[in-house]
Order: sequence, then structure tokens, then C-alpha cells
Amino acid sequence: MTDIQNTSNLLGLVKKLFPFNYSVVGGGNDKAIRVLMKLLPFDVFEYKSGEELNGWTIPDEFKVINANISKDGCLIYDASKIPLGIPILSESFNGELTLDELIPHLFSVSDLNAIPYHWSMLYRPNEKLWGFCIPRKIVKSLSEGKYNITLNTMKTPSSMKVLVYTLPGDTKQTVLLNAHNCHPYQANDDISGVAVGIEIMNILSSLSSRRYTYKLMVAPELFGPMFWLDEMQLNDYSSIIGTIMLKSVGNRSNLKLQESFIGNSVLDRIAHNVFKHNYGEYDSGPFRAIYGNDETVFEAPPYRIPSISVTRWPFSEYHTDLDTPDRLSEDKLRDTVETVVQICKSLEYNKTYLLCFSGLVCLSKYGLYKTVPDVEDVGVNYFSIQGRWSQLMNGLPSCLDRNMDVLTISEKYDLPIGEVYDYLQLWADNDLVRESL
Repeated sequence: MTDIQNTSNLLGLVKKLFPFNYSVVGGGNDKAIRVLMKLLPFDVFEYKSGEELNGWTIPDEFKVINANISKDGCLIYDASKIPLGIPILSESFNGELTLDELIPHLFSVSDLNAIPYHWSMLYRPNEKLWGFCIPRKIVKSLSEGKYNITLNTMKTPSSMKVLVYTLPGDTKQTVLLNAHNCHPYQANDDISGVAVGIEIMNILSSLSSRRYTYKLMVAPELFGPMFWLDEMQLNDYSSIIGTIMLKSVGNRSNLKLQESFIGNSVLDRIAHNVFKHNYGEYDSGPFRAIYGNDETVFEAPPYRIPSISVTRWPFSEYHTDLDTPDRLSEDKLRDTVETVVQICKSLEYNKTYLLCFSGLVCLSKYGLYKTVPDVEDVGVNYFSIQGRWSQLMNGLPSCLDRNMDVLTISEKYDLPIGEVYDYLQLWADNDLVRESL
């Protein structure tokens, strides 16, 4: 158990993890790992740069030696002093270009002052591209003429590290939480998910019992899960019943739910139940309709692991140097934690029960009658929450006789799964039902 849970300072953890120069490999990742290992006892899986899988190659560590643009002997832009100034894996280039020749190598965004995080070269290394990430206002100020480009980069062998923390349960059936650590100086897009994931594991570790095993993966996106899953045996990856992607979860917009590929897995259904009863109206969408990330890896054959995402994307600072910790909200980080914990707890709640009686039970005798408006005096709106509870009380024996699990019963009566579970536990306490093994 870490002090994060006790202090509730998720934003403080984001700030602590933010200053490292993350990539797929490199010293920034290693520095962050030393911090993370003090928070949870992660297992570390290591893969050397140059290793290939399905056309993907783990890159070398990338460093910028010097990088500047000048004209007529005057320095226009010194990217070597700017953390996001050069796209990762940019090739070296030294020479003289016209403005028209230079412009295709300048990457900017609509915000005149922002510097973009340009990532595409990381996934297209064979194209041997180079460039500068530069504020739009500087690009707009450039005039015709000759520009001198000095760009020297270095690539050295290193290794990619995948961190996996395992919280054992009573079974090997596993729920995996996934967060990535490969975007440099991106507080929301990268680090918010890591901080939230650690806090979720701390809370789950405090449960008196767990049916499921829970894992937290912190890894470079795409590359990390790909190589990790590839070395798994069938009985290992088949035990993962679902993954929850924690991506961009700390900004001030509402939390959204993205469904798995099939869209109706138990994990999808439980997540929708939690979102509906927590937020009322909420945004959701099918696979890859809201946000794209590691779900494609987990859902790929032969793994076919249902993967949902919780996210607050889009946000205006996305993939720029404006994605800083001061733009995030402690309350929104905490809300994400609580929602995902509730999803995990609801998975734990989703059991089936066997009847231990026949006929009609007098619920009031056992304190199981939930008071609703009397039909004769007031009239019951059977679409109201009181009405739905009335239907559940009367229909519960028939539900259990048909082997409905807690989730299905919750969906049938449009009630929160946690409350239905608590109610069934009262039945179990009175020896009216017992858990089906």
C-alpha cells in the first residue's frame, strides 16, 4: 500500500512522473521506472532494440545533439533546447533549403504558441524522415530565401521495458489495466493513466477477497503489449478476460466509455451499467470510435481479449507542450479511479445464486421488503426506481430459477449492479439463496 491512496494526491504523482523524457526506449523511461518500482513491486520484462515482430522493430534510443534553423547568419529556431523540438527518430540533416523545401519539414498546430508532439516517425521508421516541431507563429513569420539547417541526431542500442504488477485473486482469471509511458512531457495523454492505474491497484489490494486476479501494465503503447503478449503461452493470455485502457483521464471533460470489438462482453455490459448509474447521460462509442490505442493489440487474433477504454479525450492540449500537470484536475483523476474500481468490483459482484426454498417467501419476515409507494394509495410508476425495485422483489425468485447472474438481473430491472448484489447478499444472509459454485 502506498501513501498515494491515503493522501489522495493523484495530481502530485502525475507531477512526480512528468519530467522524464519518455519514449519506447531510453533513459527517461528508466528514471521513471525507478520511481514506479517504489510504488508497486512491478515485474520488468525487457526487450532489446532491434527485435522484430510482424514488421515492427523496437527502436534504438534517440538523442538530439544539435538542431537549429538559421537564415543569413541569424538563428531562427534552436530546437535542441526544446523538449519536443525534434520528432522522435528524426534523421540527421545538414544543408541549405529554400522556404518551399523547408516547409514540409516543419510541424506545427493551430495554437500559434504551442509546440506539437510529433510521433509518426516512430511508427514509420523506414521512411527516413526528419523535421522540426515549431510554433505556428514562427512558421508564419518566415520569408522567402535560403535557410541553413543543422540537425544532428544519434541512435544507440537500448531496451524497451514493460512493467506488469500482479494482484493475485482466488482464480487465475485476470482483468488487465493498461497505461502507457512513451510520450515525452505529456501529462494527460501519458502519465494520468499511470497514476490512476497505481491508485486503482492500491484500492483493489485492500479488498477482503478477490475472485479475479488484477494486473496493471505500464508500457510503451503498441510495442509493449505486442511483444509481451507474443511471448505468452495460450493458457497465459487466455486467462485474461478483459482489459481496461486508461488513456487521457485527468482533464476536465466528462469521462467516456469506448466498447470492445464485440461490444457486448461482460466487461462492456458492466461498464455500461456503472456509467449509466453513475452519470445518467454519458458518451460512449464502439471499438476505435472515440480513441485509438492498445486495444487493437489485445483484440488481435489469436488473443481476442475484450478491451474497453475509459477516456476524457478529446482535449485541446492533446499532443502539444501544453499538456502539462497544471491543466489536470485532481477531482477528475479521482472520479476515474472511482469509476474503474466500481467496474472491477461489479465484476466481482457478478455471481449466480441458487434458491434454497420453494414457493413464495414473505419478504417482510426477513427484512427484505424494500418499501415502495402503496399501489392503492398512491400508484406506483413502474418505470421509477421504486417501481423497478418492486418488480425485482417480485421477480427475483424466477430470475434465479433461470440461472440469471447479478448483471443480467441488474440489466433486466435497470438497477445498479452493486445495489442488486447487496440485496442478494441479504437473501444469502437469511439462507434463502446460496452462491452457485
